[in-house]
Amino acid sequence: MGKVDHEDHSGLSKRDHIKEHLGARKIEFISTAIICAVFAVSFAHLEYYYIKDPALQISNGQVVVTDDNFDRSRETEPILGNMYQYHLFPMLFIFVLISFAALWDDMMFKLLGRHKRVKAAFLGIANLITAILVEDFAWFANRFAVPLESDPKGGQLMQASDWTSMHLGYIDLGSFVFPGWYLLALALATLAYYGAFRRHDRLR
Repeated sequence: MGKVDHEDHSGLSKRDHIKEHLGARKIEFISTAIICAVFAVSFAHLEYYYIKDPALQISNGQVVVTDDNFDRSRETEPILGNMYQYHLFPMLFIFVLISFAALWDDMMFKLLGRHKRVKAAFLGIANLITAILVEDFAWFANRFAVPLESDPKGGQLMQASDWTSMHLGYIDLGSFVFPGWYLLALALATLAYYGAFRRHDRLR
């Protein structure tokens, strides 16, 4: 009778069942990170080619035109630093939803203990930082690989004059620069991923 109590319908003991679940959980962690990166690349493509970017002067920033009848109703100003409204919503909002998917899961269904929720929180932080970094770099990768004809910096990766290089400095690599905040983001994301996956198979 005791043995039956400690086995599920598949014949696995409760401990083995939890271990099997944790294996699936690791797959969930990895797939969430991949989905986050894919979405970041997709949003960068959308932002460069379809969201009229203020840096190109064809967008929701000040548009340079000579037509007096031009509709300027869509012009906006940055709301936080160099960030426009679409950076916060929907981009950042969706990044947060996807990045912390495993944590939302845990909080809603309360399937696992505090240790696993902490791991999920670390994963969310790592995913969010990575998504922001990937999205920023992918924007410049689009500009470099298949630039818009109207882009005055078409064919170039990050430059010292770009907004991404103006906050924490940059490393000059000749034809392009490596923004200083990339280094900080990579370091923080690495630490957070380490925290998420370290001793991931602990049952508690």
